Amino acid sequence: MAGLAILALAACNRDPDRSAQTNEVAASGFVPPVTQAPEPVAGQRNGTPLTAYVGHYPRDAVDGVSFYDRTEVANAMLDALPDEKIRREIVGRDVTSVPIFRQGSMIASHGCAPHNCAARNWTVLIAEDGNVEKAQVCVHDTATMNAASRWSTRRETVTRPGDCPQA
Repeated sequence: MAGLAILALAACNRDPDRSAQTNEVAASGFVPPVTQAPEPVAGQRNGTPLTAYVGHYPRDAVDGVSFYDRTEVANAMLDALPDEKIRREIVGRDVTSVPIFRQGSMIASHGCAPHNCAARNWTVLIAEDGNVEKAQVCVHDTATMNAASRWSTRRETVTRPGDCPQA
């Protein structure tokens, strides 16, 4: 009983202003790290062609690496989509996706918001050879774009009519 009384007294003597100041200092002093382009570990370049992902879901590992974890795919998304929130949504685990497919000479990964595919969807297109210069990312959001989609590359972002392509 005496121990409980001591703990209760210690809690009563706590200065609420001091703990609030400590939390504010910690929060305001935080600087998030800058997102950096991924580089394969020396000697560990991926020898599996991107075409091997066709027919697999984006989160499926092909030779131990999922589609979005491929260096060239990750770099293409960093280049085309500066908005980290959108990148995280695309690669998230709680999205609806279809198997990766070919779109001309590109490898495409299409996904959408669960139970809201018509209103919020996206497609990531990567050249078969992994050339990030050719990569494109399409994002469609009916709430902000109506019947159009935003297409982004490393060089520009344009608006085109319609949804993002899907298989």
